[in-house]
Amino acid sequence: MAKILVIDDEAIIRDRLKSLLMLDDFDAYSAENGVEGIKIFEAEAPDVIVADIKMPKMDGIEVLRRVKAMNKNAEVIFITGHGGVDTAIEAMKEGAFGYIQKPVEYDELKIEIDKAIERQTMQGKLDAYVRELQRSVDEWEITFNCVKDCLSIHDEDFNIIKTNKAFIETFGFSEKELNVKPCYELFGCIESDVSQCLNIRSRESRVTCVKEMYHQGLNKYFEITVSPIFTKDGEFKGSVHSFKDITARKLNEEKIKASLEEKTLLLREIHHRVKNNMEIISNLIELNIDTADDQKVIDMSNEMKNRIRSMSLVHQSLYQNDNLSHINFRDYTKDLTADILNSYSVEPSAVSVTIDINDDVYIGMDTAMPCCLIINELITNSIKHAFKKTKEGRLYISMKATGHQSYELIVRDNGGGIPEGFDISKSSSLGLTLIKTLGEYQLGGKIEINGDDGMEFKLSFKELQYRKRI
Repeated sequence: MAKILVIDDEAIIRDRLKSLLMLDDFDAYSAENGVEGIKIFEAEAPDVIVADIKMPKMDGIEVLRRVKAMNKNAEVIFITGHGGVDTAIEAMKEGAFGYIQKPVEYDELKIEIDKAIERQTMQGKLDAYVRELQRSVDEWEITFNCVKDCLSIHDEDFNIIKTNKAFIETFGFSEKELNVKPCYELFGCIESDVSQCLNIRSRESRVTCVKEMYHQGLNKYFEITVSPIFTKDGEFKGSVHSFKDITARKLNEEKIKASLEEKTLLLREIHHRVKNNMEIISNLIELNIDTADDQKVIDMSNEMKNRIRSMSLVHQSLYQNDNLSHINFRDYTKDLTADILNSYSVEPSAVSVTIDINDDVYIGMDTAMPCCLIINELITNSIKHAFKKTKEGRLYISMKATGHQSYELIVRDNGGGIPEGFDISKSSSLGLTLIKTLGEYQLGGKIEINGDDGMEFKLSFKELQYRKRI
């Protein structure tokens, strides 16, 4: 229920208005002068004051000033039988809600009082909304400034219009610099093409953009994330920039990169030395061959030398290529085949070689070693036995992927084939025993041999998974 205070030095008017207000369910109070009215105002805090302008002790204008000083939302309606337009203007300038000439028509006064109360209600709601909005803004400001990453809000013209505490503390820009320079000049992040600015890129792509930036003055690296701001109508209004200090990460990356490069060089050196050591062993065997008289010893030594050579080629392929754990099996097979034919002084025109291996077939060293020894043994057997009665020898070598890390190795020649009923598991040949051991036991594969038209060796296996040595 609204409270109304009537201040008038004429008792008849004062009492009449008070009675009528009480009939309309208002809490009504009355005072005969301004001094008494202020005391009642302090005690009862009425919502609306109806006051005469011309009163003894304290006039209505002074009452208005004191009321507004205590409660700016309180409304004052003046009633007077004296004064004209100038008085009304003065009253309105001081903040009066209304001005009614005497004699007062109650209905007219009631309308003014209702309007005053309605405005108070609306003002109360507005004040509450403003307080809530201010509370939200304060909370947002606290959160905004608590973020340890540097945050800034940019408008569509590259101006920084808002920053958090971390931004100012990190970059140290003055308010003057932020107000007069576009962001790309402050950071020097673009040289000449403004279209490369993340503010524009985020506007055109309508998605968050990210890039790294080195700040020379701070000697720090930052990861900048820019998110565009659009209105409900899709109008671009600017963007939010987040600067994350990634200096420690970049330094760690550089250390890791340097460490990896060092380890890569070390691995290359290891493979190179292993290859060289195998070459030394091969050369020592060559010296023994030169001094041997027994043909059987010479043949065995040559076979041993070729096996060592085929393994050294794996290490050579590894240290010569970028990939230090897997070799390109097509390139390796070409080198191995040429090396074996050369070691047995086979004329290029005497044996044609077809290598059917895709260039994207890479296998690890653990798998490559047994495969290279198997190919070495099969090509050696073809040279020694299959092509004796053949004018033009043909070799076919294939490696195909048959599934995830599953392969099929085929080595075929056009020689005289193999004897009927041949069983590799019963062979006394060291080379064939080695093939069986490597293919079935080391690679865990399945061997098939077909001797109908020449000899075809087929090995189905899965690539060996690397097992940690330590």
